[in-house]
Amino acid sequence: MAEKITDSEGREDLVYIKTEDGSYRGWRVDLLVDNLSSKMELKLLVCALCNGLLRDACLYEEELRCGVCIPEGVAWQPVKMNREIVSDKMISCPLKKRGCEWSDTVTSAIHHLEECEFLPVLCPLGCVCLEGERRGKVMKLEKRRIPEHQRDSCPLRELVCEFCLNKVKACEMNPHLEGCEQFPVPCPNECVREGEEVTRQMKRRDVPVHLADLCPLQKVECPYWIYGCREEMERKEMDLHEREFMHIHFRLSMTDMKQKQIQTSQELDRATERIIFLENESESKTKELSKVNSELKSIIEVLSSYTPLPLSTGQLEWKIKGVKQKIENEEYTYSDPFYVGLYKCQGCIECNWLNLGKAFVSIHIMKGGYDDKLHWPIRYKYTLILLNHINSNNNYEYTNQITKEDLESFPYKFKRPTQLRNRGYGTDSFISNTEILEAKYCKEDSITLLIKIELLPAL
Repeated sequence: MAEKITDSEGREDLVYIKTEDGSYRGWRVDLLVDNLSSKMELKLLVCALCNGLLRDACLYEEELRCGVCIPEGVAWQPVKMNREIVSDKMISCPLKKRGCEWSDTVTSAIHHLEECEFLPVLCPLGCVCLEGERRGKVMKLEKRRIPEHQRDSCPLRELVCEFCLNKVKACEMNPHLEGCEQFPVPCPNECVREGEEVTRQMKRRDVPVHLADLCPLQKVECPYWIYGCREEMERKEMDLHEREFMHIHFRLSMTDMKQKQIQTSQELDRATERIIFLENESESKTKELSKVNSELKSIIEVLSSYTPLPLSTGQLEWKIKGVKQKIENEEYTYSDPFYVGLYKCQGCIECNWLNLGKAFVSIHIMKGGYDDKLHWPIRYKYTLILLNHINSNNNYEYTNQITKEDLESFPYKFKRPTQLRNRGYGTDSFISNTEILEAKYCKEDSITLLIKIELLPAL
């Protein structure tokens, strides 16, 4: 809105009258091209409260007032005749004193201000004033001067460094040039090229190399400094120095060589002593290692005399003796523990007289040394095979696997053991006791049960 636009001095009265309470009322009468001359015009076109040219005039307590001068909450309707008369009045641009010659009807004033070239606007790049009342605030200029300002004087405009071709803000150009690697600078020693009298110029980045390798006026050490010659001179004087002090340099280098020979001989003697010491130490360690190997060999021979449990095979061949008595006495029989991967298991067989004389075969999960590294609960597929001693191709076989329902129904059977062994899981109708005692399975009152277990992925 036009009433929110300010001029360069910070005033906010470009189009409307601003009252003491900070509100904007009627149009500024002083902008009219033809002043109101008659009392009738003043009565019909000027607000009785703010004395401004009426905007949306209405009748209030027998007075014509601006629509914005009516108290809040009071219903009003505009006076159509007044609106049309006011709208047709000719008005000058509020920035006439700045040079704008525009004049037109009242209603077109706001639209004109949006395009007026004399209207103060903020710098599009956001540069700030460095002095005056607006110091530290964004600079304001007439709209018509913005292109020139951005091109020639705005400190935030982008310039191209003529040396490195990088884009730099105008206000940062001087600091940039002070550190620009491509900026030409004189030799710090003010050396000159042969045949010239002007100090040598070079890119700032090349100065260190110039001083280290080329500058004839740079102070340098004698090449024989490490041998004891402590002379420093300008680089251009080095050839003369080397020629004049050649005999001294030779004597210094020979002295240094003899000292190094002595040092080398001493280091060689120390290295020889160290080698002899290490050889003796190695011989002693070899004897100790031989002794340890001998003891280890004896331990291995002792261990090899024992029959190890079938670890990590997932299979156990279990020979059960005294079968008849176990069936008659309804005894539990446990196998030796065995491993499936890192899981420790144990088989169990019982003669279940509560299930029509059928053998109950189950598998128990036992405590092991790797329980803290394993994934619980365990899932597996198991196969029970009762070997046929007469016809090996006709064994009695049963296969089953742990399902999700089993894990939910019997979680205590497959979780990590807290006691010696978990309760067993298997089949309660593997084979009848009568069939077990048949000659093809029972030989010399013994049967052989093969248990195979295959681990399944966790659910």
